[in-house]
Amino acid sequence: MELEEKIDQYLKFKREFAPPINPRESALIIIDMQNYQVKETSTCVESLEKVVPGMTQYFVKQVYEVVNPNITRLLEFFRQNKIPIYYTKFACRRNDRKDYTDNIRVLNELSENLIGKYVFPSIQDPIADIIPELKPEVDDTIIIKTTNGTFSSTDLEIQLKNLSVTTLIIVGVVTHICVENTARIAFDLGFNVYVVDDACAGWSPTLHNAALRGMELFFVNVITTDKILNKLKKAVKRA
Repeated sequence: MELEEKIDQYLKFKREFAPPINPRESALIIIDMQNYQVKETSTCVESLEKVVPGMTQYFVKQVYEVVNPNITRLLEFFRQNKIPIYYTKFACRRNDRKDYTDNIRVLNELSENLIGKYVFPSIQDPIADIIPELKPEVDDTIIIKTTNGTFSSTDLEIQLKNLSVTTLIIVGVVTHICVENTARIAFDLGFNVYVVDDACAGWSPTLHNAALRGMELFFVNVITTDKILNKLKKAVKRA
């Protein structure tokens, strides 16, 4: 048996012991589904395309054909059942964007040199808004972060624990960057973590799958939209 087959065998074994889901102790975390991150005309896409034309075509298509519809399905269920929903926005609070870390400011400077525009915006900029297809509602919570990992620059942990949340269902972009960082730290903070495979997107299938595979070995439970909804619906009926 090849090594990767052995790892597959271990992952199959591990999935049998995924923690139960109590919807009343769960929350949906939607990572960075913002105009500047995922739109075909976004500054992030424009900057990457300037360096390597065609690099973002898969990502943008995956977001709009797969990720958005699946997040919409999850939102419908969570709202119907009044389960907490959190959106993250990767944005800073100062208009001059000087409250970003030095490494983010360097990326903004690089982007301005490439395309004449910065990538990472301030919260006042409309490009920082959540895309219209997934627009937050009045009872949803928006978390503003200035780092890849949500917990590193926000009070999300406190908010979740105040609501007695123990299980996080994480979706959004980018799988191998902000989704992965948030999921790994959530595990270290004691949360049960589910990452929804077909409600996340990476820059390529290889990067997406590698990130999920690495996380699933120890930190998280990887699951599809259909399967997580099935688990949640059964749990609601039992309650």
